[in-house]
Amino acid sequence: MLVSHRHKFIYTKTRKTGGTSVESYFEPYCMAEGEWTPSHSRSQYVSASGIIGQRGGGNAHRFRWWNHMPASVIREQLGAELWMAYFKFCVVRNPYEKVVSMFFFEQRRGTVAATTPERAAADFERWVLGTELPLDREHYLINGQICMDAILRHETLSSDLEQVCRRLKLPWKPEALPCYKTGIRPPWAAAAALYRTPSLARIAEVFAYELDQFGYRAETPRC
Repeated sequence: MLVSHRHKFIYTKTRKTGGTSVESYFEPYCMAEGEWTPSHSRSQYVSASGIIGQRGGGNAHRFRWWNHMPASVIREQLGAELWMAYFKFCVVRNPYEKVVSMFFFEQRRGTVAATTPERAAADFERWVLGTELPLDREHYLINGQICMDAILRHETLSSDLEQVCRRLKLPWKPEALPCYKTGIRPPWAAAAALYRTPSLARIAEVFAYELDQFGYRAETPRC
């Protein structure tokens, strides 16, 4: 999560949506001029310029500000006046793609056994049916209501970020957007090849709100 007092914006970080890359792009505007250096991880940072939530290095929740903070907690700690005054944005992603991305991310972390193209659909289905799936509503809803000024889409991230930069009067330099955590998902792991009827039904049930609110569908995967 990010708060920029210099440029009056708040970014809430969702999961498997390019969040670390977006954080890194906007971090310089949350710090004093010339203070920022690029880094995949980041220690909690608090100054008159802004706030950066702890990212990496174990359990971030032990800090007052951490990367995946719920919007309600940010509002409570920041104060309602600043929360209402600042421009707030986050990123969402097609749940069918998001869950595939999480599956291979957990393999990289070692919490899920590695699979092969031949076993992938069966392994993926067992995981989908037996795990807690990555919901992000707490990052853009407070008391059941959308609390963001802009909700960007992972599928159109570059153009959406350009719009945010224009709104904040910040430069948009797409070449400066880092690509963290790329290459984790194998090139053969297309969503359309991994889903079976039970796993499709599980996503439809768990992500019913997201599918309805943002109009995502299983038949248009982004591989």
